[in-house]
Amino acid sequence: MRLLFIICFFIPGFLIAQDSLVVSASQLGKKISLQADTFVGVDSYQSLYYIKNKTLHKEYAGTTIQFSDLQLGTINNVDLLNPLRITLFYAETNTAVILDNTLNEIIRIQFNELENFRNISHARTASDRRLWVFNVDAQRLELYDYLNNTFITDFTPQNQNALALTNDYNTCWVRTTDTLYQYNQYGSLLSKQPIDKLVDFQYSKGEMIAVIDDILSIRPINNKHWSPIKYLPEDIKAFYLNAGILYLYHSDLISTYKLNLPKF
Repeated sequence: MRLLFIICFFIPGFLIAQDSLVVSASQLGKKISLQADTFVGVDSYQSLYYIKNKTLHKEYAGTTIQFSDLQLGTINNVDLLNPLRITLFYAETNTAVILDNTLNEIIRIQFNELENFRNISHARTASDRRLWVFNVDAQRLELYDYLNNTFITDFTPQNQNALALTNDYNTCWVRTTDTLYQYNQYGSLLSKQPIDKLVDFQYSKGEMIAVIDDILSIRPINNKHWSPIKYLPEDIKAFYLNAGILYLYHSDLISTYKLNLPKF
């Protein structure tokens, strides 16, 4: 009877604590000055990427290289998942460009000119020379094999178009106005979660990070509970998570932080 009382007393408190776990951040190294239109991120080789005047810049080892094609319009997204095959997407011209690690163009995909025309809102890196793409007309996620010019269309249509995607090679998350969908590369819907006040988000090696109600928060992908990150500046313009290191763009500076994650 005493054991039962102890269990009943402590379990509710444990569950409440699980819901309110807080992640702290410890600042690392010196801050980097940066004036950019968009901070993109830092790859696994510690190269810094940003967009300024519709041009992608890459800084590494004291060197800066660029890629620009003003005829394509504004760069809407840069995917650094594979630094050897960087995916750029231009929504204005319905075009994806794949770059190598020196920002030389490998291939350009103009979805308007494909035999199987697609109106695409997002394009990101997938496995085996493929792209995750969101088909606006069909309101569904698809995989595009750009070597064989084929689409995998086994994904279930949604009742809303995508606002943003995040991904690894084999899994993609689609954010709509009120729902977060998770799919695998075979078209299976792995999860569907209601979301409220979630804005920017990113997946990185088992962790999902997002701005929720103006607070940068994080959760393991197998956990439903978001934890706010403490000890961060308030004027964050952009963030990027890579291998447990958080990069923040604020006040024309890049700051780096080590996240102290509890055991969930």
